[in-house]
Amino acid sequence: MKKYTLNHILYTIIQLTWGIIQNALGILILIILTIINPRRKHSYYHGALVTHWKFSFSCGCGMFIFYGHENADDASEVLVHEYGHTLQSVVLGPLFMFVIAIPSMVWAFTPCFGRMRKEKNIPYVSFYPESWANAWGEKITGLKAPER
Repeated sequence: MKKYTLNHILYTIIQLTWGIIQNALGILILIILTIINPRRKHSYYHGALVTHWKFSFSCGCGMFIFYGHENADDASEVLVHEYGHTLQSVVLGPLFMFVIAIPSMVWAFTPCFGRMRKEKNIPYVSFYPESWANAWGEKITGLKAPER
């Protein structure tokens, strides 16, 4: 049986109160993914629920990490990064969606930014939500986050 620390308990309480908006979205995504594939792989990472999916990207939404980099060379580093996003949720609460999630999604999925990153060799993690997620994920886990 897994032993939960006070940090994990506080993390969960804060996520489900202060961070309720992004956690509600995370629960909705989790329900949809579970309906699509009830045998989907799940695990825990420092109190966050990691759900493995077939998409080629990963994202953190409250205390939920949707993970699509299992076979990547930097798979464990990506998990550290996404955990950093869950910590941003703890700190920012209802502001997370506006300060982190929306800017991050625009940076990740807008074609003009993708072209700019490629043409100018700009690392994805150079944008503030991503560099901040790396820094916090590394600080709390003691592990390395991706540099790309």
